[in-house]
Amino acid sequence: MAEASSAQLSARPPPPHGAYTLRKLVSDLPLSADGQSTDVRITCVQVWNGNLYVGTSAAEVLHFVLLPPETDDPAEEPTAIIASRLEPTYNNDTGAGVQQILLLPQVNKACIRCNNTLSFYTLPELSPDSNSKPFTCSWIGGPDLNAGNGNSEEGVVVMVGQKSKVRLVRITEDAPPRAIKMIEYGGCLLSVRRDAYSCTADSHSYALLDVENQQKIGLFPISSLDPDARDVGGAAEDITATLQPPSRSVSSASVHPRGPPEEQRGHSRSTSLGLFGTDPASRTASPHPPRQRYGFDVPESLSRAMSPASAASPARSPSRQHPERNSSLPRAGAASPDKPLPQPPAPEEAAAPQEEAPAAPPFVPLKPHIASPTPAEFLLTVGTTPSEPGVGMFVNLDGDMCRGSIQFNSYPDAIVVDGQGIDLAASMGPGMDAEEGYVLAVVHQEDGDQLTYGVEIQRWDVDPGAGEADKEWLDLSSLGGTAADNWEQVTVPLGMGTVVQPTDLIVPDIGAKLMVKRLQPNATEASISSPDARKGTSTQEKEDRDFSERLSKIQTQHVLWAGNQIWWTVRNPLVVRLDARLQEAQATSTGDGVRIRPDRRLLETILGDIRGQEPRDESEYLGLIYVRQKASVLLFMELILRSSTNIIIFENEKRITEQALIEGEIDPRVVLSLLPMLHEEVVQGPGGIQISGGITTLVEQFLQQNNLAAMPSDPQGPFGDNLLNVMKKYLIFWKRRKGMASVTNDPYVFQSIDAALLRILLLLDQAGPKVPGATLRPELKELVDNEVECFDRAVELLEQFKRLYVLSRFFQRNSKAGVKASNVLATWRRILEGETDEGSEFVDGENEVRKYLTRIRDQSIVEEYGSWLANRNPKLGVQVFADDHSRVKFEPTHAVAVLKEKAPGAVKEYLEYLVFQQKHTQYVNELIAFYLDTVINELETTPSSRETLLQTYETYRILHSPKPTYRQFITDNALDAEWWHARLRLLQLLGSNQPATSSYDVLTILTRLQPYVQELVPEMIILNGRQGLHQEALRLLTHGLGDFDTAISYCLYGGSSIFRPSGAGYVPQSELPSKAEQSRLFNHLLHEFLRLEDLAQRVEQTGELLERFGGWFDVGDVLAIVPDEWSVDVFSGFLVQALRRLVREKSESVIVRALCDAQNSVTSVELVEGREKIGPTFERVG
Repeated sequence: MAEASSAQLSARPPPPHGAYTLRKLVSDLPLSADGQSTDVRITCVQVWNGNLYVGTSAAEVLHFVLLPPETDDPAEEPTAIIASRLEPTYNNDTGAGVQQILLLPQVNKACIRCNNTLSFYTLPELSPDSNSKPFTCSWIGGPDLNAGNGNSEEGVVVMVGQKSKVRLVRITEDAPPRAIKMIEYGGCLLSVRRDAYSCTADSHSYALLDVENQQKIGLFPISSLDPDARDVGGAAEDITATLQPPSRSVSSASVHPRGPPEEQRGHSRSTSLGLFGTDPASRTASPHPPRQRYGFDVPESLSRAMSPASAASPARSPSRQHPERNSSLPRAGAASPDKPLPQPPAPEEAAAPQEEAPAAPPFVPLKPHIASPTPAEFLLTVGTTPSEPGVGMFVNLDGDMCRGSIQFNSYPDAIVVDGQGIDLAASMGPGMDAEEGYVLAVVHQEDGDQLTYGVEIQRWDVDPGAGEADKEWLDLSSLGGTAADNWEQVTVPLGMGTVVQPTDLIVPDIGAKLMVKRLQPNATEASISSPDARKGTSTQEKEDRDFSERLSKIQTQHVLWAGNQIWWTVRNPLVVRLDARLQEAQATSTGDGVRIRPDRRLLETILGDIRGQEPRDESEYLGLIYVRQKASVLLFMELILRSSTNIIIFENEKRITEQALIEGEIDPRVVLSLLPMLHEEVVQGPGGIQISGGITTLVEQFLQQNNLAAMPSDPQGPFGDNLLNVMKKYLIFWKRRKGMASVTNDPYVFQSIDAALLRILLLLDQAGPKVPGATLRPELKELVDNEVECFDRAVELLEQFKRLYVLSRFFQRNSKAGVKASNVLATWRRILEGETDEGSEFVDGENEVRKYLTRIRDQSIVEEYGSWLANRNPKLGVQVFADDHSRVKFEPTHAVAVLKEKAPGAVKEYLEYLVFQQKHTQYVNELIAFYLDTVINELETTPSSRETLLQTYETYRILHSPKPTYRQFITDNALDAEWWHARLRLLQLLGSNQPATSSYDVLTILTRLQPYVQELVPEMIILNGRQGLHQEALRLLTHGLGDFDTAISYCLYGGSSIFRPSGAGYVPQSELPSKAEQSRLFNHLLHEFLRLEDLAQRVEQTGELLERFGGWFDVGDVLAIVPDEWSVDVFSGFLVQALRRLVREKSESVIVRALCDAQNSVTSVELVEGREKIGPTFERVG
């Protein structure tokens, strides 16, 4: 089974992500004094305070002083200078050489056991201690592991094993060693002590000693095949140094209370080592031996009755099925104190099972191994033969098995434990250090006639099944020529041990991966090699190197030696192990191992393994960040490589990549540098992009292997679907985190983010269909409507993509206050003047310009763009100058001057606004003059226009009644010409009787119209009416225009508003002339009607006038002027009305006269009655 397991392990490559790695301490040690002997080997090693002590099989101790490496690299191998070659004193040459080197830094002493002779020396130079003499012992050790290595005035208590006893000896710096207690436990070969409890071993079995109360609990034999191993386990035995035999009572139910403290101590008087004798008189025995206590039973799998086959599979032993057996319960076969022991079995019954068992292999003594992983546990190794698998069993301070056993590939040659272990059942409190617990065991394997050695590593703080699954081998390939055919086995024997105190080491891999380096994917050679850049880079790199050196510092306390080399056994840091796994995932199994071809499955597994993992220190914190970032970059590289082959990637893979980038929070510029086009948006300062060295190397290698310019970059293809969308979400994530305390404030980062995000949105919006693509426009507008760091680059991109309206929004949010309005308006002007805007989003642009101009305060800009708008759209443009709600208000005089200078075409509109809406009468003459200029200029320069006007008069005159008024006629038949509309407004101004529009200079206007009286008849009519020349005005109306209805209106309204538009509304009575004035005007009109050239028209208009308005005429006057030859029928209606009016007036006068007579009669009656009532009055005269 061992061979198969080894073959399976050796078929795998060395795991660079293993839990431990080797770090060379020294090599080529001069083990032999003469340099000729080749069979000298290292037996033990200690390192303390820059001193290396090496014990050899030649009974020598080599003392080396370790100097820092010659180079500046602290990770290099230190220089070992030999200080002395010590030959410790010994009595008999047993061939073992130096067996132990026990350093006691607390008292500056060293205890060296050579060929079973113990000597004392001072530290660090190993001078012989003058206070002590060498003596024979089988083992020394057992300092309290809970005490630490601090200085102690009371000295250090160690345990010295002798032939029949174990002595507790106190060693101080200035006094000779003194024995303070003696325990009856002979042949002690090994002991590990925690406070008052010591787990010890002799050549046959293990035992748990209570050195304070001098009691022993037998545990189990080292080898289940040992014929000399007695039955062990069960009750506690008294081991005070007396001749009293130990009690074998095993009733664990009878637990007796301990006696008083003075009765439990046993020996209370110290004894000098010079008096190491066996004289009973030199010891004071306790008059009352301590009470018994009971411990752990021997596991059935390790009893001498077990077969070798069962012993070969200790992992399935019954002891694993009951890892926590209560020592208070009686074990099977144990007799109670109140019950006699059972009779031994009959010979035939005992022989029956022996006949069925196979022949046992020959017994080979096994070396005991004890380690203490925690203050309350001991790890012991048991087995059958050296080549068969061994078992590690854990017992607590009560002698009970406290956790499941572990299995070794063979019985270990040496073991060490490392780490405090993680208790999965207990919660981690603040400040608690969670450190995995490992067991490292030197094991061997028989390969034909040759033995090979390896170091097996497994966890001791997990479930045995999980620990077996995670079992691994230490990579021994660094041992050089001593390595066998595989990396986990060597042909030279290995030794392993724990030194007295931890040593700080620098792991260069941590610095290489975590030290910040500069990445300059787009940097030119000049920028890199400039003096300022070199100086800044040198300073920064020194600071980073010091920082990474601090992070790279780890501690180790375990050494491994082979031949003449000594290595530190260093726990592989988390970042190194995870990065090694990333290195494996960096290239697929089908690749050449050089080109980057990430394995997505492995990368996702790594990220899943570390998700939720909490760092235990600063190094792990930064290491986990590094691993997450590198894994996310590799996942993104995998997307790039697959997209380059025109593969559409599944959405879940893109989401995983996006989530990995977000969790890693890597500088977005690193990811952007990997993409076509977008790498152009990377902005970097003089120091480049500062990222971890491992990621820098990865990115540079990827860029060397792949030509970004040759990659497909069609946004409508996989490049857009796979990469741009993922990158967009990642950049948005970063942009939203801007300003947070945990986010970098490097401006170059957010310049790159904004530029790249803008370009991505422009590419996707440009490439997508119009309807789906529109969904990106809110994102694009949101981006430019907020603060953007890369102003110049954003302008360049928007110009490049011809997105002028988006550019204007960008200017509105990101331009400086002094140039914001001018930038926005200049961009809008470019759109309105016809420059291409791909988005076509500037709807109703002229109106937007007008609204914007009313919101800004810069008068010069309002003048400039208001006049520009007035030139394009006068009606809209003049609103800028006339809006009362605008922030910039113009005086009309100034506005007119500006418009005349910059937008002459809008002057009319502005004047109309002032005159018709704002009622500014002072501008009436200017507006009329403008209209006159327009009309007269047209008549002067265009004869056809004059003909047109004359033709309208002739056309209107030949129309038959009923016909519209002349104003309505020219309005309905208006020409689409500016001068024509100007004339209509001129007529409106001239003919209006409103005070705001009628206060114009009549004489000035008449003077200008005088040359065109034939063409501008309506204007002359209005002006004659203004001058009171009503007869001339009526003449022009009847003979010049033939507008009879307007002539009648002229008489009714007194010449005011003769060209009132239809629907003008009610005219107040106060504005109408008196009836006498109306009668006078009607008489003038009658005379003009009688002068009409067309007889039929003359008769018709005269008869209609007299019939409709006969009340304003005198019958006599009418009859006097009407031609005698006209028939009475022409004005019969007038005559009938006149006669009726005369009769009505006569009748009315009669009635009035009668009413007056009646009124007089009433008055007379009232007078008579009044007189009678008063009566006469008499007056005497004289």
